[in-house]
Amino acid sequence: MASAFLWSDIWAGGLIGFREAVEAALIIGVLLTWLARSERGDLANWIWKGVGAGVLASIVVAVLFAWVWGGVESFKEHAAMFEGILEIAAAVLLTAVIIHFIRHPSAVELEEWADEAYRTKQGAGLFMISFLSVWREGSETVIFIGAGTDGFGAVVGVGIGIVSATLLAYAFFKRGMEVDITKLFKVTNVLLILFAAGLVAHGFHELQQAGVAPIVVEHIWDVNPDVSDADVADGNYPALHEKGVIGGIFKALFGWNGNPALLEVVLWSAYVGGMVYFSKKLGGATHTSE
Repeated sequence: MASAFLWSDIWAGGLIGFREAVEAALIIGVLLTWLARSERGDLANWIWKGVGAGVLASIVVAVLFAWVWGGVESFKEHAAMFEGILEIAAAVLLTAVIIHFIRHPSAVELEEWADEAYRTKQGAGLFMISFLSVWREGSETVIFIGAGTDGFGAVVGVGIGIVSATLLAYAFFKRGMEVDITKLFKVTNVLLILFAAGLVAHGFHELQQAGVAPIVVEHIWDVNPDVSDADVADGNYPALHEKGVIGGIFKALFGWNGNPALLEVVLWSAYVGGMVYFSKKLGGATHTSE
C-alpha cells in the first residue's frame, strides 16, 4: 500500500508539473518561432538566457520555501493552522491560474507582445518575457506541491510532468505534430479545478483541527475504519481509506477525505460548482470577444 501513496503523489506532482510547464514551454516555443519567422534568430540566446535564469530563480524559491516551511519553530508549533492557510492561499493562486488559462492570450497576441518588447528593449525585452514566464510557473509549482502533496513522489512527478510538457512543446513546434492545445488545456483545467477544490476542503480541515474553523457536523460519512496495528505495519488499508489504494490517490489528486466534516463537503462542492459555472461563462465571453 505504500506504493499506492507514492504513485498518488507522483500523479499529483505530474499533473501540476505538466500543467505549469506546458504554458512556459508553449510561450518559449512561440517566441522562438516568431524569431525564426521574422529573421531574428540571432536573438534566440536572449530567450534561452531568460529560461536559465527563470529555472535558477525557481530553485531559489523552492529552497527558501523548504527552509521557511520546515525550519521555523512557530510553523511547527502551529502546523495545522499554517498548513490550512497555505493550502487555501495555494487554492486562491491556482484559481487565478485556471482563470488565466481559460482566457489565455493567443499566439498572435503573444507575438505582438514580443514584438513590442523587442522594439522597446531589444534582446533584454525577450529575456524578461522568457524569464518571468519560467519563474512564475516554477514558483507556482513550488507552492502548489508544497501545499497539496507530501513526499518525494511529488517531486518525481513534477520532473516527469516538466519533461512531458517539454517533449510535447518540441513535437508541436519542431515536428509539426498536430496537438489540439485548446482541448488539452480544457482537460487539465478540469483536473486542476478538482485539485484546487481539494486544497480548499483540506485547508479548512486543517483549520478545524487547529480549532479556528467550525466543525458543525463532524462526519458526513466514515470509510476510515479502525485498522489493526498489524495491518498498519503491513500497509493494509481498505480501498477507500485515505491510505488505501483508491483513497490515497484520490486524496493526493482531489483532496479526498474518508471521514469529512460537513464544511469540507460543502466547500468542495461549492468550489467545483462555482468554477464550472465561471469556466463556462468566461470561456463563452472569450469566444464572443474573439
